[in-house]
Amino acid sequence: MKNLRTHAFIATLLLTCASSGAHAQIMKCIGKDGRVEFANVCPPGTQQQATSVSGKSETRAPTPVAAKDGAKDAGKDAKDKDKAAPKTLAERDAEFRKRLADQKAAEDEAAKKSANAADRRRACESAQSNLQALKSRQRLFRIDPKTGERVFYEDADYKRELPIMERNVAEFCKS
Repeated sequence: MKNLRTHAFIATLLLTCASSGAHAQIMKCIGKDGRVEFANVCPPGTQQQATSVSGKSETRAPTPVAAKDGAKDAGKDAKDKDKAAPKTLAERDAEFRKRLADQKAAEDEAAKKSANAADRRRACESAQSNLQALKSRQRLFRIDPKTGERVFYEDADYKRELPIMERNVAEFCKS
């Protein structure tokens, strides 16, 4: 047990020492001949310049490269910067909410169209069924509004209702 603790302590110590080198500042070293090297420590005979690059793992947004001709397309560069600039959290949230609202509106519109199509299909089937019943002279009735009793269709009622049902079928069953 004591041996296991010792091994764990040594492993932790080694990992700590190994990771400390990753946090060093990276230097730009320029030689007499103009040759550029990057290192933690510059060799003798080179000029040392600090950089903003370090060994730490951090995420940075890429910085735009400045144009050689500053006056060239100044207005266009400003527009490009606006496009390339990262959006704020509020802007991204607003875009997300707009996409959600557009998606919901599209889903509502599709559901409305689907419901209308189902209603038209049911009306068409009902009109076709009623027309078929009229043509086959099935025993049909209507409710008398004064007495509330059933009144069965006579020949005149069938002749009167037949053109009405044909118009209903033509109206509800058109594509």
